[in-house]
Amino acid sequence: MSSAVATTQEPPAGFNRAKRRWARGFLWATSAFLLLDKPLLSLSTSACAVYAMHGGKWLSHKNFKWMSASVISFAVSLYAVAMWTESEFVDEDRAYELKATLAMKHRAAEIVWGGMLLMALCLTIKEKIDRAATATAEAVAATAEAVEKVSRALAEDGNGKAKIKSG
Repeated sequence: MSSAVATTQEPPAGFNRAKRRWARGFLWATSAFLLLDKPLLSLSTSACAVYAMHGGKWLSHKNFKWMSASVISFAVSLYAVAMWTESEFVDEDRAYELKATLAMKHRAAEIVWGGMLLMALCLTIKEKIDRAATATAEAVAATAEAVEKVSRALAEDGNGKAKIKSG
């Protein structure tokens, strides 16, 4: 007789990494749409980022960072859509200052958060480049050390065609 209760399994390796990668992709689009003054598109992409992160491990600091960025992006996009919509309903002839203030508020929120989000995303790329450069430098140093050891061994044994003199 089989049990009707589903057993919970650990997610496969890379599960949270894949969620973060999807969320970062949506956040790249969100920052672009915010900076390009497309609040409806930024709202939808930030909602996709929140959805992409919702099933991940909450106690992970990496997941928490990107979930926070996704939620903040959604809130800023929702605020921008609300201000943009309200400014469209205001009569420009009767209340020009109100219309301009609402438009300025939504645009300022888009530029400030879009720029901050873009900077955070660019920093993640910089970190990956720095890690790759460090790994490459370590590999080159290890290769140089190995070549030096082989060269010394050949010079000391005299098995090489030409002896290598070391300082």
